[in-house]
Amino acid sequence: MFTAIFKDHYGFLAVLSALALVAGLAAWRIAIRLHNPHGIWWLALVGTLTGVLGVTSFGGAGEASGRCVINHQLAEPFHTTQGIWNLAMFLPIGFFALLALRRPLPVFIGVVAMPCVIELTQALVPGISRNCDSADAEMNIIGGTLGFLTAGILLATRRGLQWRGSAKPSIITALTLLVAGLAAFQTSITPLNYEGTSLSDTTSTQEQAVREAVEQAFGDHYSIGRVHLQPCTGVRCANLTFNIADEGYASLEWPSRRHLNILLEPSDTPGPGSFPVSGATTPHNADDAARIADRYMRDHYPWAIHATIRNTYAVGENASFGWMTSWRFRQKNVLMPRMLDVEINRAGRVSQIDVIQGPIRLSNLPAAKLSGKQAEQAAIRQANKMASDNGRELRGLSAHATTLKANKRENGWRPEWLVSTGITSEGDAGFTPADTAWVDAISGTVYDSAYPPQ
Repeated sequence: MFTAIFKDHYGFLAVLSALALVAGLAAWRIAIRLHNPHGIWWLALVGTLTGVLGVTSFGGAGEASGRCVINHQLAEPFHTTQGIWNLAMFLPIGFFALLALRRPLPVFIGVVAMPCVIELTQALVPGISRNCDSADAEMNIIGGTLGFLTAGILLATRRGLQWRGSAKPSIITALTLLVAGLAAFQTSITPLNYEGTSLSDTTSTQEQAVREAVEQAFGDHYSIGRVHLQPCTGVRCANLTFNIADEGYASLEWPSRRHLNILLEPSDTPGPGSFPVSGATTPHNADDAARIADRYMRDHYPWAIHATIRNTYAVGENASFGWMTSWRFRQKNVLMPRMLDVEINRAGRVSQIDVIQGPIRLSNLPAAKLSGKQAEQAAIRQANKMASDNGRELRGLSAHATTLKANKRENGWRPEWLVSTGITSEGDAGFTPADTAWVDAISGTVYDSAYPPQ
């Protein structure tokens, strides 16, 4: 979790560490001036709190989601790296807080309340918006409680605890936070009930599926890291995730095996992790890159030769990441669920592929009845309804229908509009997409995802 979130943001970590140190030293000086004998523990507590608050608020962007995952698999976070990180992150908070305050009741209330407040904030505050997950709060609370108990045992043996200290105001504060938290959850949060949200071990069949997919894409050029099964959040789907090359990351949709996405190099600097194409030379423009991508396609995914649409475009400013070539299949203005994207970096090597191997033609696909404009109106109505149900009002909401695409639902293949919804701002900002809706082009039903809900 730590590496995934903060990769290439070590400057932020350095600044946050400096702020934590400054805040801790300020708390220590205040404690000394107040003749508090526990100044060193106040330094540690305030420094740790500053770091934790910075970490949990980093990486958010956009509008608040108003959603929170409720994970019913309480034991699952103990088997994941993210769960262990969340537990370890709050251990020192519970430990230092009791050593600094010496009052068990307010410390315990804070240990329980703080993770809940953080998760609600991540779901409700724009700009901080990140994934709200009950599993994160669960592990934070357990970590803080373990630190609290450890410090409590140490202090109890020395009779250093003020058992009744701040008891009454602590109880009042706890009740106030409980009522406010429940009210916020009931009125502003949409719970997404889920049976497990993190990585789990895979079977030999799943690992074999990954090997076969990688061999089709790159032969035996790469070794594969450990494979995990990762369920999607709020919808019925799952992916096999794995590391590849030096810094690469990949996923294979399971159990359909239909969608493969492999990112070999996350940087705009070509390196040894990208895949060499036989006979390729350094590309100087989109045409050169398209020829290299075409050669790769014919060797690994020759079915794309029959695509009805092919397009090559620059990736990054001045093609800093190279060029992407896309192959698509269209049937009566509806994109089919088969596609190939190949990114060629500035060195003429493959740095990323995205493959969906669905049908090329669908003889039983119904004709679309809704126009893109009607799909946009349906998406706006649905977004406003969801906001109203949660006691919120959306202002400046607009929508743009981008693609008419075939998608499989429980009642068979359907033509569906992909509609981007977001806020239209005045000035140069213009339209800012915030979410994507799938609108049935026959019935007008609006879905949150291409997959069925839980």
